[in-house]
Amino acid sequence: MTRRRLYLRVGLYAEGKSDYHFLLPLLNRLLPPLAASRFPGACEVADSLGIDAPQPAPEERAERIAAAIADRWEECTLFVIHADGAGDPESARRSCIDPGIEAARRTYPNVVTVPCVPVHETEAWMLVDVDVFRTVLGSGAQPALPAEPERENKPKLTLQRLLKAGGMRLNPERLYSSFGEGVSLAALRTLPAFQIFETELVEAIRAVARAQGWPG
Repeated sequence: MTRRRLYLRVGLYAEGKSDYHFLLPLLNRLLPPLAASRFPGACEVADSLGIDAPQPAPEERAERIAAAIADRWEECTLFVIHADGAGDPESARRSCIDPGIEAARRTYPNVVTVPCVPVHETEAWMLVDVDVFRTVLGSGAQPALPAEPERENKPKLTLQRLLKAGGMRLNPERLYSSFGEGVSLAALRTLPAFQIFETELVEAIRAVARAQGWPG
C-alpha cells in the first residue's frame, strides 16, 4: 500500500527584493521541521518560490497579489504574503494583505494564505541573534543588539549601523540571505510578530493537509 505524502511549497509575495532575500531561505528552514513534527515521515517540502504579478502588472496591490498567486497556482500549495507593519501591523494586514487575499479568492476560493507582518520592518527579525552577525562579520564581532528588536522604529537603519560598525562595507541588503540562512529560530520565536506568523503557518500546513486528503 502506497503511503500518502503531504506536499508543500510556499509561494512568497514580498514587498521588496531584500525581503525575498531574507524570507525565502528562512522559510526553507522553517517549513520542513514544522511539517515533519505534525506529519512525521510523510512530508515532501520543496524550496519556497518568490512570486510576483506577471507584466504588465496591475496598478492595485491587491490585484498584483491575486495575479501573482494565479501565475504560480499550479506550483505552490500555500502562499505567504508579506507586508511591513510600519508600527501598526494589524492596520497593515487589513490594508495591504487582506484585500489581496480576497481578490485571489474570487478565482481560487480555497487558496491557503499566511500573512507575514513584522511590527515595523523585516530587518527587526535579523536583530535577535548575535551569532549570525559573527557569521557575517567574523567571530570576534560584538554587535550591541537591541533588547527588543520589534520596538525599533527603523530596524533597517539599526541593522545598517551595526554592520557598518562591524566593518562591513558591502551593501547590507546583499547579506540578507545570510541572515535568513543563519538566524536562530529559537531567538526569532521570542518575538511576538514572529510567533503570530509561525502559528498561522502551522495552521496553513494543516489546511493544505486537509485539502490533500489528510484527516482533521
